[in-house]
Amino acid sequence: MSVDCKVVEKTNPQNREESKFYVQPIRKGTITRAKLEEGIIRETSLSKADVRGVVTVLSDLFGDYLTEGYNISLDELGTFSLRVQSEGAENEEEASVRNIKKLSVGFRPAVALRDKVSKTKFVKK
Repeated sequence: MSVDCKVVEKTNPQNREESKFYVQPIRKGTITRAKLEEGIIRETSLSKADVRGVVTVLSDLFGDYLTEGYNISLDELGTFSLRVQSEGAENEEEASVRNIKKLSVGFRPAVALRDKVSKTKFVKK
């Protein structure tokens, strides 16, 4: 499989008279939950209701487990975890949860997924 790419010119924000050209993948769109469910139904013997139920519960459990402080490891896929960005404090007493400025979900791909993605071929269009 290969990913089509395009060339995009970007201006340097520090010097508007400078620009460079960058290669970017051409996005084909987004795979929605419904499309993912269709793929699972096609590849397994599960019914639409079963797949929809599992995906719904999985979504709920992800939120529950992450907000309880757990990482979630899906062996061939990777590990999901909470990520926090916070301001540094001068000493331990000044450090508190009020220093947290951003909360996000992080994803670290499994070796198998990284290896598969690393073999992606690119084609300039």
